[in-house]
Amino acid sequence: MGWGRGSLLVACALAVGAVAAAPAADAALKPGEALTYIPHGFVHDVQPAALEEETLEALDSYGIGQALFPVKAFKKTGLLKLSKHERVSFARWVAATRAYDEAHGAAIVAVASIAGKVKASSLNLEDPAVRANMVAGVESMLSLGAGGVSLDLEPYPSSPGFLALLEELDALFAARGFHRRLAVVAPASAGRWSSSYLGAVTARVDQVDPLFYDSERKTAADYEQWVREGLAYWSANAGAGVRIVPDLPSYGPNRWHAVAVENIATATSAVEEALAEGSRVDGAGVFWWWGFYLDEEGAYDGAGDREAWLARTVAAPFS
Repeated sequence: MGWGRGSLLVACALAVGAVAAAPAADAALKPGEALTYIPHGFVHDVQPAALEEETLEALDSYGIGQALFPVKAFKKTGLLKLSKHERVSFARWVAATRAYDEAHGAAIVAVASIAGKVKASSLNLEDPAVRANMVAGVESMLSLGAGGVSLDLEPYPSSPGFLALLEELDALFAARGFHRRLAVVAPASAGRWSSSYLGAVTARVDQVDPLFYDSERKTAADYEQWVREGLAYWSANAGAGVRIVPDLPSYGPNRWHAVAVENIATATSAVEEALAEGSRVDGAGVFWWWGFYLDEEGAYDGAGDREAWLARTVAAPFS
């Protein structure tokens, strides 16, 4: 989603107002276990320093420590090609984040979120040459200062090639002495990944982010049950060392997503119930900052989501 000059001015105005309105929260949710997806245009174009600062202040005020910046998707060959503007923009966000953390005692990291299509005529994860290109692309993001890497490969891969890719990325991290997180976007529905495959994936990453949105559920009760069942499945089958950080919905309606059903309040109710039932939930994410905080430039009212996040989500008794 691109941002023009007028859009940036609107975003800045919204950001100032929302930061002023957000009360300080004594959160049970640690910032390092909270994430959100930043609008695409924030990294595809070089942004004003004022917008960088205001965004970081807002993230801090909501206790969100993982800022996921979507960069260009992997090409069919596995190559990751960023323009000069995109490289400069991402490096600036990294520098701004580090400066903000140092000045305010915060712990926000700029995470490179890299997407890719895994289907016929797209990324072939069984091809070692494709995987080698993907590893090189991830390494380029580490060179730009990424504080973490999140892979968003969809439809969710379920082949040996995906496990091989994760092993190769682990080897890259070890070779570079990089001790931050490797995360993967993951299916929310129980059984979408078999218990053995889910266990194999979580043995190779630091964090998994099941996507609990676009469920097509028609009632809040059905949606909450889906979330509880998914979290129970993840808790039963994920490796002990991996962090389970579900993404919760905050965006406008579409044919898969009913705003009255899927929102931060109902998702938080499901998380609270899952925790009470014994599920392991290490944190929470927000999809996405464009809706949650910036109200999709007036097309979505995220006020209820912001209120629920501050009043309930951050106070949930996470694992």
